[in-house]
Amino acid sequence: MRARNEDDRKQQIRAAAKRCFVKSGYAATRLLDIAKEAGLSKGGVYFHYRAKEQIFKDILENLSTSLEERWTLDALSDQPADRTLSSLVIAHLETMEDDPDEVRLHNLLVTMSVRDPGLRRKLEEVTGIMRGLYAQVMAKGIQEGLFTADDPEAMAISVLAYINGLGAYTVLDGKARLPITPRAAAEQVLRMVRSSKRSASAVEFGADPPELN
Repeated sequence: MRARNEDDRKQQIRAAAKRCFVKSGYAATRLLDIAKEAGLSKGGVYFHYRAKEQIFKDILENLSTSLEERWTLDALSDQPADRTLSSLVIAHLETMEDDPDEVRLHNLLVTMSVRDPGLRRKLEEVTGIMRGLYAQVMAKGIQEGLFTADDPEAMAISVLAYINGLGAYTVLDGKARLPITPRAAAEQVLRMVRSSKRSASAVEFGADPPELN
C-alpha cells in the first residue's frame, strides 16, 4: 500500500512537472515551481526527487513505457494493412489532440537533444518505438500488395514526419487542435503509401477502422 501511495505521489509530481516544463521551458522551471503546481511543499517533492533533472528523466522513461503499452497491433493482426495503418494514424493523432502537453514535451525534448547526447539517445529510443511499429505495418502492406514496394523503414519515417508535422500545428493553435481531422490525415497517409494498383483505400470507402486497444 505504501509503495502504491509513493507511485501515485510520483505520478502527481511528474504530471505537474510536465505542465511546468511545457509552459515555462526546462531551464526556467524550478523545483519550487513544480511543487506549487503539484500542490505540495518543496520538501514533499524533494523526498521523491532531489532535482528537476531526475523528474525529467523519469518522465521520459515513463513516456517510453507508455508508448510500448499504448500502441499494439495485436487487436488488428487479422486486418488488411491499409486498415491497420489508418487505425494507427487516427489513434496516434487523436492522442495528440487529447494530450497536447505530450506533443509539447516531445518538441522540448527535440530542442534539448541538440546539446545533450543522453537526451538525444532517449529521443531516438522513443522515436524508434513508433518507427518500428509503422515499419511493421508497411512491411505487411507491401507483402499484401497494398503498398508501394519500398523500404518499410523509410516509409515509416516519412509517415512519422508527416504526423509529427501535424502535431507541431497544435502548438500554434490556441485550443491545441490539429489543422485537419485524424481521418483526413489517415486518408492522406494511405495515398502516400499505397500501390498504384490499389484503386481505393479502406478509409476512402468509408469503412470505420477498428479501434486500437
